[in-house]
Amino acid sequence: MPLALKKSGRKARNSYTRASAPVKKSGGGSKVRAGGVIAGIFRRLKGFSGLKSLAALAVLLTCLGLILAGVCYSSLWLYNKAITSDFFTTRHVDVTGNVRLSHDMVLQYGGIREGDNSLAVSIAKVERNLRKTPWVEEVSVKRLLPDRFVIRLKERLPSFWVHKDGVLYYANELGEIIAPVESKNFLSLPTLRVDPGAEDALPYLTRLMKGMQSGLLPIEAGAVSSVSVSPGKGIEIYLEDREMRLSIATDDWEGNLSRLSLTLGDLARRHELRNVREIRSVNGNVWVLLNQPA
Repeated sequence: MPLALKKSGRKARNSYTRASAPVKKSGGGSKVRAGGVIAGIFRRLKGFSGLKSLAALAVLLTCLGLILAGVCYSSLWLYNKAITSDFFTTRHVDVTGNVRLSHDMVLQYGGIREGDNSLAVSIAKVERNLRKTPWVEEVSVKRLLPDRFVIRLKERLPSFWVHKDGVLYYANELGEIIAPVESKNFLSLPTLRVDPGAEDALPYLTRLMKGMQSGLLPIEAGAVSSVSVSPGKGIEIYLEDREMRLSIATDDWEGNLSRLSLTLGDLARRHELRNVREIRSVNGNVWVLLNQPA
């Protein structure tokens, strides 16, 4: 075995011995120089391919820009054609929910007219214009192509007149001012007066109006001339045709209102209302004040 190993020129190794690295030959330097030249050539070629890619990208972007410009131009051309076409002329404007405002007033305040191009109308602008109107609380506008609009309103309904700074205003059932009283939309309503310190009783005005509308209080709203709110008497109603005042305390409102209603009904059945000057419902009792004999 030793002789055989010598002749072969190989070293003996077992499974734990690593293989020796191959010895580089002296001619490797020329191969390295040749590899560097080849790598340089490939780098130059790669540079040329990059320029070609950049040129292709520029051409592609130019084409996309031209296509986009064409689409924009076509869209503008189609839009201009549409807003000048008779096919989209507004022929119908439906208005719902208007009570005080007439159909023509709604169109005037909204800035929309029959004959306008429906595509040229800004819905947001129409809604904004109508919300500026003191009578409009809520509004929605819907476009129904090609020629129709639907306007839905919720108006602020007046319940009283209110004097402020020498001007007479309409006010809602909470006493909140809506708009000045004008001859073109005149409506006769009770005058409301709120004494200092009685602001907390204003929500009872809504309950008073509902009581009259439902018949819980047997009084017609048109018979009420004025309504006063004060800390001492609560809600006071003046009936001008009978020259009679009705006072309802706000504590135990439902009870006081029910007792006042029963008293009015009893006096009416006995035909004694003409002799009554004032009725007060307070603290679980009802006080009836009669007219003094002449």
